[in-house]
Amino acid sequence: MSSPISAATSVAIGVAAPIRVRERLAAAPAGPRRVLHASSTAVYLDLDGWCVGLVSAGATRVPCALWSTLPDLGVLRPTATISAGELVVGGRALRITRLVDPRATRVGQHDGHGPAPEVVVASGLDLPADGRLTAAHLDHLLGRGPGLTPLGDDVLAGWLATRAALGRPDPVLAAAVRRRLGVTTLLSATLLECALHGEALPQLADWLAAPDDTTTAALLAVGATSGAGLLAGARLALTSLTTDHSTDRPGRAA
Repeated sequence: MSSPISAATSVAIGVAAPIRVRERLAAAPAGPRRVLHASSTAVYLDLDGWCVGLVSAGATRVPCALWSTLPDLGVLRPTATISAGELVVGGRALRITRLVDPRATRVGQHDGHGPAPEVVVASGLDLPADGRLTAAHLDHLLGRGPGLTPLGDDVLAGWLATRAALGRPDPVLAAAVRRRLGVTTLLSATLLECALHGEALPQLADWLAAPDDTTTAALLAVGATSGAGLLAGARLALTSLTTDHSTDRPGRAA
């Protein structure tokens, strides 16, 4: 007879999944995967060069993670494996019960783009006044800053996701970013790849759709500096379109 503990660990956990996360899990070969980070709010693993996560009910719903209703992920052992297209964490299968599209697609009226948040200004990042990021800026942004998602990457992700939401991506800058994703952390590189697809944190999508005090505060509350970086990047992207009067002026290739 199974003990109560072993029986409990066999119960699947229902999760919501961004569409591309579900597709990657379905295509992934079975077998164990290396856990990159484990805490009470998030577990991240290396899925064959792409970072996939599981986040708790109170954590930020990043577009590369499965979204659970568990209040504390610390109850799960920090182990991960793929079995029949499902992610299994701590011996618990993560059963996808709902698909979500994390793309930011609505951009409201942004009358004043505002200055970069103070933490971004104090960081010394080289940010162009006209908002137009080019491949030349990548040396000063990619991988710059501490943590799983460096501040420079957050700025870049905010810019890329915003330009995608506006239907004005920069294909040359996008290609330069893809070539250099290896200089930063795997989680940050994955989130930048998500931003290239127009996928964003809900707080950024909400701010783009309806910029006001409430959505600004919610975005700034993300992480220690991540929300501030995303906001700065989004404002730069909006500025770039007001200072660029040509049909398409992408940055130069690296």
